[in-house]
Amino acid sequence: MSELRWQTAFLFVLFWGSFSRNKPKTARPLAGYNLKQGKPEETLYFAGGTKQKNMKVGMVGAGHVATHLVKGLVSLGIEVPVVWSRTLASAQALADQAPAAVATQSPDLRYLPHAEVYLVAVPDLALAHVVEQLRFPAEAVVAHTSGAQPLEALAALPEGRTGVFYPLQTFSKEKDLDWRKIPLCVEGSSRQAEEVLLNLGKLLSEQVVRMNGPARRQLHVSAVFACNFTNHLWGVAQDLLQKAGLPVNLVEPLVQETVQKAFQFPPFTVQTGPAQRGDTNTLQAHLELLGATPQYQHLYQVLTQSIQQVAQKGLVSEKEAQNGQ
Repeated sequence: MSELRWQTAFLFVLFWGSFSRNKPKTARPLAGYNLKQGKPEETLYFAGGTKQKNMKVGMVGAGHVATHLVKGLVSLGIEVPVVWSRTLASAQALADQAPAAVATQSPDLRYLPHAEVYLVAVPDLALAHVVEQLRFPAEAVVAHTSGAQPLEALAALPEGRTGVFYPLQTFSKEKDLDWRKIPLCVEGSSRQAEEVLLNLGKLLSEQVVRMNGPARRQLHVSAVFACNFTNHLWGVAQDLLQKAGLPVNLVEPLVQETVQKAFQFPPFTVQTGPAQRGDTNTLQAHLELLGATPQYQHLYQVLTQSIQQVAQKGLVSEKEAQNGQ
């Protein structure tokens, strides 16, 4: 082989090795939906397709959501350099769960260890005041974790550096959760901010969803029915059982079957009970039994009426379908 051919081969090998080491990695898809434009999509792609575990995330808040976020981030090796709370004691309690985290109640975070992302996990009623009070590093992306509040709640912060990072789950400090199974709803005020939040979401969860404000608020009110109201009703049932001296675990198989069936069939189509059947004798007996607790009696009446209205609507729709209407 001539010297020229040897030189050409050497340059090709050198070029190909450099290209292979530096070429961009293919983005990894994640099943989900893109509700930012109000329509589904089969996959989500994340900037660079890499897991950026060297990302630093600051935490604003020290309640249930903030506590679980810090635990989840730390478990993945993601650094939490700073934890802010309105009281230093609560900030320190949470900072103690993150190696080297600085606890603070100072409103100026610019002179503390910086983070690429700051998650504002505070009650909705406090969100506007906290955001107006705090000063973040100029280059950071700041996102709130509320399902009910719009992206515009962060309008006081620099344009294009804000977002929403909403985890759809019920959080209690006493119970550990698997972040991989928690849906994360993300919105950004710019493409860059949204990509940063999507990358962070991918590190935590297997289900990351782009979702705009109107869709997120609809999801949130649906979650209140599915979770908060349901939990309250289980609390009512437990209270009635305890007052009657009956063990609470008697209804556990019933509750488990109800939940499982609700995800196998449309819930309205498998509704059971005296309200669905129109059993007026049983309904009246139950109302008399609840006479000592008027708030439960009223709740029983409201829910009975709702079940019967849905059942009646279903019967009308079925008759219309049979008549070709």
